[in-house]
Parts: sequence; structure tokens; C-alpha cells
Amino acid sequence: MKGAKPALQTRSQQTRDRLVAALERLLRDKAFENISVAEIAREAGVSVGAVYTRFENKDAFIPVLFELYKARLDDHKSEQHAEAQSDDDESLRGVLRRTLRVGAQFMAREAHLMRAAHLYAHTRPDLIGDGWEAISEAGRQSVGALYDHFATEITQSDRTIAVETLTYFLNTALIEAGLYPDLGPPAPRGLSLEALAEELADFAWGYLTAPRD
Repeated sequence: MKGAKPALQTRSQQTRDRLVAALERLLRDKAFENISVAEIAREAGVSVGAVYTRFENKDAFIPVLFELYKARLDDHKSEQHAEAQSDDDESLRGVLRRTLRVGAQFMAREAHLMRAAHLYAHTRPDLIGDGWEAISEAGRQSVGALYDHFATEITQSDRTIAVETLTYFLNTALIEAGLYPDLGPPAPRGLSLEALAEELADFAWGYLTAPRD
């Protein structure tokens, strides 16, 4: 992994894991760019030298954080499956509401990691590669599968336009509200991210099923 030095001994691996865990805790309160190597070392209870023994520089943490985020995302897919198994509402509207609600729960829980992954996938792709694009494509395929499953109910006949529009709309709205609430347009007052997700699901349902000339 770029920048991260291999941990050759169990103790070294444990220290490395402590550093990553320390950084994750710090990310809950501060942006990655505002966290220093000294803070990471202090939070982990090790010397600054111990950090540089395992990471070439602070940027070397970025691909590690991205891998951690992807692992959490895989766990989230299992949560989605379990939620679907326990939900009897298999209508298009019900599936949209459930999918976005569970997605919002994940975003609220993992916003600190997702924010770093999203930001640096766009500003430092040399550190992450095409990993974010692969995640985006998986989301696009999920929307496409939804379209295909409910094709007889959907009035937007152009599948490509429907999938691209819906993917953009849902991702943009949730990312702005969930990851950058202080930078983008203010989220609707009085709505939690989860409640907003369900409202967005209704918007999506209306877009897909609205009468068309």
C-alpha cells in the first residue's frame, strides 16, 4: 500500500493498528488536513518517531483510511440484506425508502471515514486510485437493478437517463447533507439525515412513476 510501510512483527502491526484507530477517533472531531502527525502519535500513546517508522508521511494514512472505509461499506451491504429480509414492503416506494434510510444510517455512523475517502478520492486520486469510481459504479449498478426489477411500474422509459439522474440526485443530496452540512446548502430544518433520506426516496419514487406525455 502506497506510503504505508510493511509491519514485519506482531508488535509493529499492533502499533500500526493503534495509529489508525487513533486517527479514526480524531477524525470524528477534526478534518484530516487539520490533524497533525504529533496529534496522531499522542492519541495513540506512541512517539512521533513510531509514526514515521510505519508511515512515510501523513498522506500515507489516506489509502489506509480508504481501505478501512471499504471494509465498513462491505459490512453495510450485509446490513442492507438483513434489513431487506425483515421488511415486508417490497413495493418500489418501500424499497427506495428502506435503501436510503439504511444508507443514511451508515453515513451518519461512518461520516468521518466517508468524508476523508470522498474528499481525497477527488483531490488526491494518486493515493487512492480508481477505488472511489468503483464504489460509484457499484451504486449505479444497484440503481440499474432497481430499475429493471420495477420496470413495469416505472414511467421513465429511458433506462440510462433514469439511472444516471437518480444516482446523481440521491448521491449529491445525501453527501451534501451528511458529509458537508456546514459547506453546502442547509438541510431542511427539523429533519434528521435518516428522515431526509426517506423524503428523498419519495422524490425518487415520484420521478420514476410520474405520468409522462
